[in-house]
Amino acid sequence: MYSVDKKTQLKDFASAIAVPVGLTDSHKWPVRAGTVIFPVRNHFVNQLLIQLSEANIAGQPQKWKEAFHSPTQLWRMSHHLVLGLLDEGMSGTHIAEKILLLLEGISVLSNGHYFEPMGSHKILNDLDVESLSQKSRMNHNDSRTLLSLSGALWAYSEVNYFVAHELTCEYHGAYELQSGEKAVVRDFINLCPHDLWVERDFGGLPKQLRIVTFHDNSLDISYDVYNNLFDNNGTLRASLLNGYAIADGLVVSTQDVQSLINCISEKIAKFADEVELMDKNAIAHKYMDIFWYRKKSLTDYLNIQWKPDSTLSDLLNQGLKVGPQKAKPKDNDKNSTKSVVEKISEEFDFSEFLVG
Repeated sequence: MYSVDKKTQLKDFASAIAVPVGLTDSHKWPVRAGTVIFPVRNHFVNQLLIQLSEANIAGQPQKWKEAFHSPTQLWRMSHHLVLGLLDEGMSGTHIAEKILLLLEGISVLSNGHYFEPMGSHKILNDLDVESLSQKSRMNHNDSRTLLSLSGALWAYSEVNYFVAHELTCEYHGAYELQSGEKAVVRDFINLCPHDLWVERDFGGLPKQLRIVTFHDNSLDISYDVYNNLFDNNGTLRASLLNGYAIADGLVVSTQDVQSLINCISEKIAKFADEVELMDKNAIAHKYMDIFWYRKKSLTDYLNIQWKPDSTLSDLLNQGLKVGPQKAKPKDNDKNSTKSVVEKISEEFDFSEFLVG
């Protein structure tokens, strides 16, 4: 658990979640989550909270680690958690309690590293950090292909999971090694989601892959809590020293890295074409499946079905016909000089409702 008082955690949560929510693009490929998931979002949140209760997960670090694979998995659900509870008309006190529950899980999955609204994203303990150097590395020139592979895998995650990158990608670091180097780690899982896309051919791909790159001290990157990486000065490539990739437990050769890039690029083009041929209704229903897939690791832990109930399809259709309610502008917003991020931070600050 974080050694930070609960009220501060809630305030910091609001500041942290406001960054990716406030700075996100208005358009997403193939669809923005809020434009399609709103009719059933409360059902997702209710199920999530019921399943967390059934898992008896509160105060149980090992259970958090068995039920979820990364802190970003919880971060990217937290925004929808708050909105879903607001849809249900829940009190600020209730919402504050549920935010703190997710922050407990985030703390466990981050090995106690406190989150930053914009900064480093460290989730490994000291022993795991030093073990990063114990694998054979490619030379500098060949290591550049690892950056290309990372970019291809990020794009590949979108054709499978749309904007739910956390189902595949977890970038973390930069870790400072005893050698003086900095290490950036990119973990990719769920690369072959047969149960989500039954007809797709995932042949030639590993189930999971880790890419580690090592950099000199000029590396200057940061992350928001949604795991978006910012490299405003181009130091990620300029500072690169070397690195390696491990696929399903085996170190990947330079030749195989290029073969993976080619294979992934072909699948990106093919899968993207499939999505482009889907109509808006089909995309909305597929996104509902993807949305429920976000908590598949939890339902697997509970040994229950991950898919949304079939009755939710009708609710989704009805809601999409009506459309989302438009939020009424607040009177004090009309002449406000506050940024979008500042306004969102205020909206998500439930610290005043904390009891005890």
